[in-house]
Amino acid sequence: MDFVSLPDQFKLPILKKLNWRDLNNLKLVCRKPKVEYLKIFYDENKIFGADYSPMYFEIIEGHMVPHNINFNDDREYEIFLKDKDFTELKRLVFENVISGEIIDVKNNRLFNGNIRLFPHYSISLSNRTSKILQIMISRFYELRIPYNGNLLRKESLRKFGLFEKDGSHLIIKKIAIDNITGDPMLEYGNILTASSRHISIQIADQLCELSFLDFKNRCGTEGFILGIDWEGESGVLEENFYRELYDKIKLSINSVKDLDITDYPRLVSLNCSKCSRKHTNFIDYQKNIFIGIS
Repeated sequence: MDFVSLPDQFKLPILKKLNWRDLNNLKLVCRKPKVEYLKIFYDENKIFGADYSPMYFEIIEGHMVPHNINFNDDREYEIFLKDKDFTELKRLVFENVISGEIIDVKNNRLFNGNIRLFPHYSISLSNRTSKILQIMISRFYELRIPYNGNLLRKESLRKFGLFEKDGSHLIIKKIAIDNITGDPMLEYGNILTASSRHISIQIADQLCELSFLDFKNRCGTEGFILGIDWEGESGVLEENFYRELYDKIKLSINSVKDLDITDYPRLVSLNCSKCSRKHTNFIDYQKNIFIGIS
């Protein structure tokens, strides 16, 4: 049995006999190994195993093969999570071994030639043959996959909706909104409710409910870009989409003259009297949805 596994009543006498240099060395030895790449294999009620690696970009470049581990029961999965540090995940994948659906979450940066641009965060849903859904989120500050070991526990994933009938869409909505808000612990009301409306429409509706498209309190907030691309039709006509969306957006303007609706409904701008900035909502709904706020 190693030191970390000892009961607390046995650890204390050992620690009292160590000097500060020994304690520092012990801290280095006991530090949890970081994981940058994690792929979880699951079905409707079980987590079977995982691929993981401490170096995500080494995997991309082909210099490293990820470790593989199988879980005989939920306890083994819990021990695996407890022994690792997932706070710097750069790629998180969920693969349903029965349906073949794969949820792929990546944390990267966009490049223009050799010039590194703003942080880029993508979520995709695919089956064994093609990508069904692609979501891109960009902000000007560093983006991270906002999940630690506790939020990756089976019960947390169950709460997020991973094991539900429409689990892939439920957890994608959760991950997308978590990244935009920066708060994975925030409750989103009906975000985990199954709906016949397309996931892209549901995410846009959720942004409205969370007031992200309102101009009120926009001063000093960071903008973001959200792109949602999918296969097939959403089932919502273009004019109906804009009408429903703007019925939910509170523009919160003091005067109509401050509002620029020249390119309405795709672009609405407000000359803010409080901060002297121009706040904008750019919303384009055609084959896909593109939303940008500043």
